[in-house]
Amino acid sequence: MSPPLLFTQQLRLEVEDRLLIKGLSLSLSPGSFVAVTGPSGSGKTTLLRTLAGELDPVAGQVSNCLESSSQLAMIFQDLQLADGATAVTNVLGGSLGRHSFLSTLWSFPKDEREEASRLLSQFGLSSKESQWVSTLSRGERQRVAACRTLLARPLLLLADEPVSSLDPSSADQILTHLKSTITQRKGCLVCALHNDEQVEKFADLVLRLDSTDPQGWKLENLQPSNQT
Repeated sequence: MSPPLLFTQQLRLEVEDRLLIKGLSLSLSPGSFVAVTGPSGSGKTTLLRTLAGELDPVAGQVSNCLESSSQLAMIFQDLQLADGATAVTNVLGGSLGRHSFLSTLWSFPKDEREEASRLLSQFGLSSKESQWVSTLSRGERQRVAACRTLLARPLLLLADEPVSSLDPSSADQILTHLKSTITQRKGCLVCALHNDEQVEKFADLVLRLDSTDPQGWKLENLQPSNQT
């Protein structure tokens, strides 16, 4: 069995003294899609930001087994796009970790620009390349953020409701791209989702955040017959 990319030990998360999660020991394995579900306020975003190293747990430990910080990327719920830049420029931002500031001062390398264009086309945004991000719809902005993150080439991708503003068909298409890209490179995708059909269709493992449970969570393995 391949070693995990990241694992937690007896993780405890709280917000303003309100318990979200306690005693969570979770292993994120290569090639897996982990769905995080639960109602608003249950701790999905807090958990993802803790896994990303942005927040410290109240107790327990997060052990990152990746070789470098560049192998972890996150699609934030607020997307963190540059509104005053075009869609393709935002996507190209995902490659900044591979290049010096001076090398991208005037233009990005040709291969990066070609890859950014390919991703935008794959996500149905080829006609939006040169459009200011501020003029795009919420769903289009979500797809730009997904393209940018994929261009960063992470092994561990944390995504906070990345398809919440898309119609079911578009959402399935984006999740298919994300899952196939990450798992093909033997990475792991951890995705906060609110649609049960998407969870059943794409996830291998489901972490259900539930305030009625004494620990605040339940872990469920999905059967292979439910996988795409």
